[in-house]
Amino acid sequence: MTDEEKWTDDDEARLARLMRSAPRGVPDPAARARAFEAARAEWQRLPSQRVTPRAALPARWLAAASVAVVALAGLLWLQPFAPQVARLDRAFGSVTVAGEPLATGALLRRGVTLVTAAGAGALVTYSPDLSLRLDADTRVTLEGADSLRLESGRVYVAATQGTAAPYVVHTAVGDVRHIGTRYTVGLRGADLDVAVREGTVQVESGSRTERAVAGEALRIDAAGTIERRVIEGDAAWAWVEKLPTPIAIEGQSLAGFLRWYAQETGRRIVFADDRTRARAAAAILHGSVDGLPPAEALAIVTASVDLQAVIPKEGPVVIGPAPH
Repeated sequence: MTDEEKWTDDDEARLARLMRSAPRGVPDPAARARAFEAARAEWQRLPSQRVTPRAALPARWLAAASVAVVALAGLLWLQPFAPQVARLDRAFGSVTVAGEPLATGALLRRGVTLVTAAGAGALVTYSPDLSLRLDADTRVTLEGADSLRLESGRVYVAATQGTAAPYVVHTAVGDVRHIGTRYTVGLRGADLDVAVREGTVQVESGSRTERAVAGEALRIDAAGTIERRVIEGDAAWAWVEKLPTPIAIEGQSLAGFLRWYAQETGRRIVFADDRTRARAAAAILHGSVDGLPPAEALAIVTASVDLQAVIPKEGPVVIGPAPH
């Protein structure tokens, strides 16, 4: 290999820029390093009959490398060295992985660390029966399909009752696991806060194990002191409803939409009378309310079928005829 054909610092910088511009998902740092090294090794392996002088080299190998890098990035993204465990379904504000913005729809691999900035939030879906919502100023690492490590901030875990969806939130204070439920786990400084919206959770801190049921909250400080309280009202869940799970109402019955609403809000649905119940089962919806807060979506959907929803401060939501 002549001096003109040796890999130089300029070549390295060009390939690094090319790697950053290549279309990709969000591979972990190890994947990117492997792609970089593979492309460099391929360049060094090329026959010595290369175009000279050196000024002409970049155009030749950069064109070939552009194809190689895109292919390598795609292949590495699909390889099982770091399994995909979840997907970013919804986000607002700044959500990053390794300092890079994360696009909605990105597939997330085991071991990635997600960070939400002030005023941001994210909805991460593992399966139809398990999802995770990240509040602002939150940092988590997805340890696998059934666990994460919460380093700071607050998360909301939603698991469908009656399904096999075990999940553990690891924190510096203790581990939180559920028995088919919906709950938040927050870590602010040395205090661990757990609030249960539905079902039951188990908190393991040191040698102690505590349980909390729907409507209860626990706080555990660094000394292990446990404070238990009753959750009053819906204020504790307001941030969660800014990140609703996707809903497609086109061609769906009103009854199906109401099930989604009940899951998103934890509110029970009742009908004013049997006639209204029958109308809800028969009504077919059209259009889209995806991304709207559940309360706003409910108002739009019920009005479209000449019904109304009454949402009291406490107790069930009542679906009845619209006033005329």
